[in-house]
Amino acid sequence: MSLIHDEAVVLGRVDYSETSQVLVLFTREHGKIRAIAKGIKRGTKARFAVGVDLLDVGHVVFSSRGERSNALATLTEWKPSQSLWGLREKLFRIQAGQYAAEVTAHLTEDWDAHADLFDALVSTLAALTDASEPLAVVTRYQLVLLGSIGSLPRFDACVLCGREEDLAHFSSFEGGLICRHCEPGQVEKREVSARTVMALGTSKDDHCSQSPGAAGTSGSGTRGGGVHRAELPHRPSHGPGTIVGVSACFAVRTASSGIAEPAKASPNAVYRARATREELQ
Repeated sequence: MSLIHDEAVVLGRVDYSETSQVLVLFTREHGKIRAIAKGIKRGTKARFAVGVDLLDVGHVVFSSRGERSNALATLTEWKPSQSLWGLREKLFRIQAGQYAAEVTAHLTEDWDAHADLFDALVSTLAALTDASEPLAVVTRYQLVLLGSIGSLPRFDACVLCGREEDLAHFSSFEGGLICRHCEPGQVEKREVSARTVMALGTSKDDHCSQSPGAAGTSGSGTRGGGVHRAELPHRPSHGPGTIVGVSACFAVRTASSGIAEPAKASPNAVYRARATREELQ
């Protein structure tokens, strides 16, 4: 087995024994891999070893039996390449970084490389090291993530009929904005203001041209915006193993009150919607 060199971010870690760890790494050229680091916590009289920490960024060398193998890769070398001490100075910063790592681990497949997403994650962690308001940084990264895996909701037109006007509701189940003409037939929906619709469209356009870290340098902050926590259906397009259901959180900075409360629905209608979602999954 030949050795593989790559750059990686630690998405997760589990202590395997007193001296070893099992790591979930998101690499730039090989995607997400799971590797065992044998003896990485074994120290000497001259060197104290603590292992690899969550959210560490570094150069990794590992060996694997192949991309199709379910066996763990074997980590042979780990060398930190970036110092992110500021990330651990504030609780909200480390929480934001852990959230970015968690959604990345859940929404990406093993050995599925996303070089642009890796760069965005590294930029996000770097921006969080001195961020006073992490919401905008994390939100922008989520847009990049959803766009990279093909689950970005439609913000420029009605997801059902294609109309570009009268967009007044957002449906996480349908995966985008819904116009007033299609809204009566939908159970799961949230009413949104015109400014929120404009902000959603702007965020979609900006996420491709601006790094996630750039949002953290904005002086406008994130106060006064609305937060939309949504469950988005991800219909498989790459064969078995593709994630069917994804969970996402959108934070929309608007000058208005943001996203309103969800529309009322009867218990029977809610039950039918849940049954439909289970069938899709």
